[in-house]
Amino acid sequence: MSLTVGAKFPVDVQVDSPTRPAKLSDMLETGPVVVAFHQLWCPFSQEAARELRSAQYQFHAAGARVVLVYRDDIRAVSKSRSAHDIPFDCLSDNHRELETAAEIEPFSRLRYGAFAPRKLIHALRTGSHLGYPHTGWRQGRSTFVVDRDTRIVYAHRSVTAADNPPLEEILDAVRTAAYKRTDASEDSTGTTAGVTDWHRPTG
Repeated sequence: MSLTVGAKFPVDVQVDSPTRPAKLSDMLETGPVVVAFHQLWCPFSQEAARELRSAQYQFHAAGARVVLVYRDDIRAVSKSRSAHDIPFDCLSDNHRELETAAEIEPFSRLRYGAFAPRKLIHALRTGSHLGYPHTGWRQGRSTFVVDRDTRIVYAHRSVTAADNPPLEEILDAVRTAAYKRTDASEDSTGTTAGVTDWHRPTG
């Protein structure tokens, strides 16, 4: 079973970045991290990456980083990142160590294709392409929001190929984590360092 909310995310597993080995623990300094396990060849993964890109300034405002993790080697990952203008960290988990540690489950053979064809048509019409699934078509996809204490505050496991997490759910989790972080910095005088108004829930 994939890791769930409240569990600690395996932030010390080493993966490859374009310049050097990397760990998610090094990316939690400024705020929460969104970790999305994607498939480079999959049109729905590409669609999910575009949705995350559309909210890049909201993630930045929360001090959050977005990390996309792929099985492909770092050269292929970097090439795809450049081609699709992805503004986030794109990492290679070529040996599947992080995928295994995060307990990402493969898709069910029965559920993988259980989606309306119009969803694939929409993904392709909005910029996705269908590649060859050389990393395995049943490779699982999951998205997490990890707080600075390494705890998972949001987890979404895709159950069909077209099952992308709602962007607003991810943003809500990031904002909650950012609010918790800034609220914890409130001093004894009742003032809060570095808090902007939108961090606080309205209504």
